[in-house]
Amino acid sequence: MIQLDAVDVMMNPNEVEVTYEPIFGAATFQVEGYMVHGHFRGESLTPFFYDDDVPVEYQLDIAKRMERLAAEALRDEKQFVTFRCRSEWILEEGGEAFLAPLRELNFPLHRIFVTLQGTELVDVSRLSRVVQYYRSSGVRVALDFAESTSIEDIMTIAPELLLVDLATMVEKKTLSVTYPQMLQTMEYIASKLGAPLLYKSIDHLGQLRYAWQHGGSYYMGGLLGRQEDSPPREAKGMSVLTQEVPAFFLHDQERLKRLYELEFELHGKVAELVQTGKWSRDKKDEWLLHIVPKLEGMLVRYYLTDQTGFQTSANVYQEQHVWKVDNTYRGYNWSFRPYFIRTMAAMSVRGRGYLSEDYRDFSSNEVTRTFSYPLPDGMFLFADLSEEYLYQNRLLD
Repeated sequence: MIQLDAVDVMMNPNEVEVTYEPIFGAATFQVEGYMVHGHFRGESLTPFFYDDDVPVEYQLDIAKRMERLAAEALRDEKQFVTFRCRSEWILEEGGEAFLAPLRELNFPLHRIFVTLQGTELVDVSRLSRVVQYYRSSGVRVALDFAESTSIEDIMTIAPELLLVDLATMVEKKTLSVTYPQMLQTMEYIASKLGAPLLYKSIDHLGQLRYAWQHGGSYYMGGLLGRQEDSPPREAKGMSVLTQEVPAFFLHDQERLKRLYELEFELHGKVAELVQTGKWSRDKKDEWLLHIVPKLEGMLVRYYLTDQTGFQTSANVYQEQHVWKVDNTYRGYNWSFRPYFIRTMAAMSVRGRGYLSEDYRDFSSNEVTRTFSYPLPDGMFLFADLSEEYLYQNRLLD
């Protein structure tokens, strides 16, 4: 059936049409680009393009027709244009085969993103040379499904735009533990490459909020604007962004205010406990056991270190409402942890307690934040907030 469809497409290329999906800028709330999609008699051409039984040159011929149609419609616009492209296509004739229709129509090449699917890359070392040639011609390269692409391939291709698919994000609360971490990895890679992130498949507000919170420079999806036969210069996404983004900002601003207030509150409580005279450098475990009842319900694990990261106390932790002492980690050095130097520097400059970003604890697998406090005698308190407390007080998303 697929082969019959492929033959039908090749015999009737004049029935190939394109649609334009708007891409919105996070800063402007305007349509800043278009994703070009191909159709044949109302059906998506994606199966045709990814049918391994269809020769590459046939696929490329249809792709060229799509380019011509889009180039003619968009030549006088200012938005950038993303053309989906199989890596096999741009390996033909050193990349010139795919660019030919654009050159023939004198389309401004600096407005083009050739969009490769990261999960379908072939001959990456050779591909990277063609990509370099494209850059020298003014064409930029984007990588789709970046979140499912090997980091090595991403760094080799070094795209100017990373596309991340949020289609699996049905409800934020139902995401696996690894999904947000994977997207955070994309944020980090994008920052290292200097490549903006484009979040696609945004179909509900939860996805839009996630894209806004996690470094998205561009957005696209059904919530903002669907594919149209002619390039939409305006779409509902403009009003959606105008209405929703300020609400996202105010919500997160209030959450950050509560976190700062919590940091001040914890600083004041611990400072008062130190000033009561119970603190003793020689009785660190006893002091921890003295303060834990006074902070119960907020903090669930405590320990002390010196200024170079060596743990000088036991771990005092709560398990089923009972406080326990564990000497396993006494003497361990925690300076290798990425947050440690940053935390110590923050306490040194501020001269006060410091509340960390949220993270997932490797031993309990719970989301937490750590409060740190500079004690007398060169000691430092580290205490973890309970996940339940953070959720109840709307301090986590």
